Amino acid sequence: MELLVASTVVLGMPLLLAALGGLIAERTGVLNLGLEGLMLAAAFVTAWVAGSGRPLGLALVIGVALGGACGLALGWIVVVARADQVVTGIGLNLVVLGLTGYLFGVVGADGFTTGAIAEVRVPGLAEIPWAGQLFDQPWLAYVGYALVPIAAVVIFRTGLGIRMRACGEYAEGARASGVDVVRARLVAMAVSGALCGLAGAFLVLADTHKFVHNVTNGRGYIALAVIILGRWRPLGALGAAALFAYAQGLDLYAQARDLDLPLQLVQALPYALTLLAAAVLGRRARPPAEEGRPLLLSR
Repeated sequence: MELLVASTVVLGMPLLLAALGGLIAERTGVLNLGLEGLMLAAAFVTAWVAGSGRPLGLALVIGVALGGACGLALGWIVVVARADQVVTGIGLNLVVLGLTGYLFGVVGADGFTTGAIAEVRVPGLAEIPWAGQLFDQPWLAYVGYALVPIAAVVIFRTGLGIRMRACGEYAEGARASGVDVVRARLVAMAVSGALCGLAGAFLVLADTHKFVHNVTNGRGYIALAVIILGRWRPLGALGAAALFAYAQGLDLYAQARDLDLPLQLVQALPYALTLLAAAVLGRRARPPAEEGRPLLLSR
């Protein structure tokens, strides 16, 4: 059971970080379908820098910075240039998948093996039965833990959060009250990209410890489902990410215990769960009113 708990945290943290980035963008009215591509680009660059022998901290910073820059660029395309948000996000995912696959083959796989970031064990809490593994994790996992309440407080308990939600619910009213909707959405997309960059960096530095082609393997799309099931709330996203990660962790648990279960069935479980949860629970979820709509306000 401890293995299952530990794998749930490691597998769920990229989903949680990407979902936090996605919901911040959506709360301001931008549908960021490029979560997968942003994660993959950051994972590639992080592994490339770390695999070149440079410090893991530097690789992490570069990965997050790249994610933020790409998020800002994507935001400019969909907010200022008013490109279709669905087509642009999916297009980014496909371009990054092809580009990273090409560069991975050109540079060579040997340069993409990274070290592992340090793990931090919390004395006392790590000895708790069943749940102790939650407090014996890579230090980046604790950053993810902390970001959940921080995001919740900022979104729902601060003036910044009120302005951000106003942009996502009624952009014209927000503008009339003095909010710069364009700037708010661009900043939100930059933050969204940075969190996706953090998710991609976590994936290669704390989970796989190397980059392989399509290392994200659809996690960005699952993060979109996490946002919906979490009702666009950070705490809800935490619970939904844990649910999907638990389903993924059953694969490792089944292999470790030599359980007589069809491997393909266990591996397909997270994606089947995504479809089922979105079909059953997603119907009752109400997204921000301005989500995905082009910004037609004068700047």
